[in-house]
Amino acid sequence: MATNFSLTNHTPMTVGQEDDELYYTQIYEYVEQRIFFVFLIFVNVFGFLGNVIVIWLLGFRIKRNSFTIYILNLAVADIGVLFSMVIFFAVGNFTSTPIYEELIIFMYSTGQFLLTAISIDRCVCVLFPLWHQVHRPAHLSTTVCAVIWVLVFLLNAIHFLILQIRNPERNERLMFFQFFVNALLCVPFMIISALTLFFKIFLKPQQRRRGKLLTAIFVTLLFFLIFAFPLNAIYLLSSLTQEPLSTSMRYGLLCASLNSSVNPLIYFLVGRRKKKQPRGGMKLILQRMFEEE
Repeated sequence: MATNFSLTNHTPMTVGQEDDELYYTQIYEYVEQRIFFVFLIFVNVFGFLGNVIVIWLLGFRIKRNSFTIYILNLAVADIGVLFSMVIFFAVGNFTSTPIYEELIIFMYSTGQFLLTAISIDRCVCVLFPLWHQVHRPAHLSTTVCAVIWVLVFLLNAIHFLILQIRNPERNERLMFFQFFVNALLCVPFMIISALTLFFKIFLKPQQRRRGKLLTAIFVTLLFFLIFAFPLNAIYLLSSLTQEPLSTSMRYGLLCASLNSSVNPLIYFLVGRRKKKQPRGGMKLILQRMFEEE
């Protein structure tokens, strides 16, 4: 990914000094990019394997319920983010590879909306348990996931078509609108959901003994606010201030990659048994956690 660095130096320099400064800046840029890419590959391979295991177990080895459908779709979106991220950094940058940019944003936005739906579902389950158990539509999870995939795809498809027409002003406005919608709709619901789950998990003793699923969702929401949301914030701030995206966007994408990689680890750490209890593999961990549904 091409990145422009500038070093501020108020001391007058000769031509030779300027050449040396440019040389060392290029060396620094090259080394930084290589280290960044190696770290990104390591994170993405780890996250890819973890999400593949989650998809395999929830899709083919564990009986699905209304909640595991959300987790299954979230794992698919996370794999999409990781896969498109590696291709994007391997072959080019935002200006030369718009299709990979669109793929990253499509998967990234889909994951945000899926996590928002998960958080709302858990809050409804906690606040209105009788309605959630008795009156909740049987196929609501499948319908919500399908609607999210279709709507986010249509929004990205419209943006990509406008990009092909090469109207830079409209491209920027539509991309700004998409990130703005992500931040406006997803973040408030996630914050409210995280606070609700925090109250139910940590302030009520009975929930501490049977709240592994709620704890996993709370930690997932917390990691989203730490890792995934910065990409929204970076793009919105860059659009408002007209600052270049290159360096800040690269590290925003790395944070999004970390967020897409960490969810399987959260499921494992939260769902595992205590020391004195019999342990099991990832399949048993997921089964025990999602039995709380």
